[in-house]
Amino acid sequence: MFRILIVDDELLVRTNIKLFLQQTAEDFTVCGEADNGRTGLEQVRLLHPDIIFSDMKMPEMDGVEFCRQVHEQYPGICFIALSNYDEYSYVRGALKSGASDYILKHKLNKEYLAQILNDLKKNMKTDSTLNTLPDITLTALQEKFVLHLLGHMFVTEKEVEANLKVLGIRLDLSSLIPIILSVDNYAKIEQQGRIEQRNILEFSILNIGNELLSQHPTGLLTHIEKGIYCILLSFAQIPSRSKIQEQIHSILNQISYNLKNYLNISASFCIGELTSNILDVGVSYNKALEAMQLKFYSGNHSIIHSQNIAVSRKELSGLDYAIEKKLLALITNGSGQDAEVIIRQVFQGMAKQKENRSNVQMICMDLLSIITRLSKKNGIALDLIIAKKVPPDQLFTQLNTLNEIQDWFLDCFHNICLQIQQLLPGDSLYVKSAITCINRDFAKPISQQTVAEDIGISGGYLSTIFKAETGQGFADYLNTVRISNAAHMLELGERDFHKIAEACGYQDYAYFFKVFKKRMGTTPGKYLSSKRN
Repeated sequence: MFRILIVDDELLVRTNIKLFLQQTAEDFTVCGEADNGRTGLEQVRLLHPDIIFSDMKMPEMDGVEFCRQVHEQYPGICFIALSNYDEYSYVRGALKSGASDYILKHKLNKEYLAQILNDLKKNMKTDSTLNTLPDITLTALQEKFVLHLLGHMFVTEKEVEANLKVLGIRLDLSSLIPIILSVDNYAKIEQQGRIEQRNILEFSILNIGNELLSQHPTGLLTHIEKGIYCILLSFAQIPSRSKIQEQIHSILNQISYNLKNYLNISASFCIGELTSNILDVGVSYNKALEAMQLKFYSGNHSIIHSQNIAVSRKELSGLDYAIEKKLLALITNGSGQDAEVIIRQVFQGMAKQKENRSNVQMICMDLLSIITRLSKKNGIALDLIIAKKVPPDQLFTQLNTLNEIQDWFLDCFHNICLQIQQLLPGDSLYVKSAITCINRDFAKPISQQTVAEDIGISGGYLSTIFKAETGQGFADYLNTVRISNAAHMLELGERDFHKIAEACGYQDYAYFFKVFKKRMGTTPGKYLSSKRN
């Protein structure tokens, strides 16, 4: 294997070169990385690479000086300069200092890199005694080791210690903490991208994470399953719990920042409990995995602690029937703002109670039932209601948090209220506004004058245009809305007629009874019986 050292102050450049090498160059392995020439020179002394890829413009020690010192001290190492358009003077200096070749960064791709390495291989010899595992093999073995560790496959500490040494993993045998890294919205990323792109994403997350962990005494990031990674950290030399937590949060913030900055993705983390023995780390990991369900409530880009967290296991209940009736009545009248308040209260309650996913799904199915019933009743196509083009049957696969699902329902109910408002009678904005007020406030002691003042016109003018556009006087229309809502409450099973009268704006029960019989042709009691039958 030909050993390559990559020196560049841009993490993304180093990651791309490693990725290209993995895809095209079987005879080459990356033995180390550095972000400036001074650190790179230390790596050369420790790792003895065959080839160095180095940026020219770097802090502390630039590429020209780095190249000069490498050429003087290690003349057998092949030095390849990396540069941008505007760094020609650096490139010329590097070539004078002993660089073998240079690559413009904008031309860097796997085909170009493979061609350069193939040319270099013809003129190079490598030490056959070196026994270095290729990066892809080492990563796979490290992943296998972690899976066995989490699955309690090791019996003794000596067995674990032997694996740590062979695989070059920097972990102590005590004071370990497992941390779960979960890529936010991974199902959507997986659905949109090709297999090759998903593999590149996985590789990049591992490379960025382990590059950052290399700056700490111990640490390893490995892939577990789709969108899930495990970070193992040990703190045998840090007795203070507060310092351990401080260091963990510093590491997670660095990883989170770099994933967003370089890959444009966000991640959530669940920190497991501190274990005294490496053989017990699987127990802590499984508890953290269970607590990771709470990401559904805390939302994306969150940090969860598994300690003292219990996931709700309440029995299934669904949406409260009284809330369902109230929502149906409000949306039937196009009262979107009042409906929004109730929907927010429903979701806030689920978040506060940490309802299990099954119960959340049942409540959401009840809300969907309201939407479908009202769409059929009013002849409104579902395409005009469904929000963000996420179909109802994919609600829990494309949306990952309770807040996202709440926003989806808020948009749906907003849309259906708009569609119902368009079906209301009236041509002018004043009449439509008046009808909206009636539908919103019919339970209150409103009048033609109060509504006219609310929309900014005189009572007489409202009376004239209202009759002309709807064919009804204001009082008649108000009674129509009130009795319609009273009938709806009876259809939903309400038996307390006095309660219905009050809820529909009638303070006088006898007057309510008289108006209901006149408009519906029967008494409230007989109407209820007919609906039961």
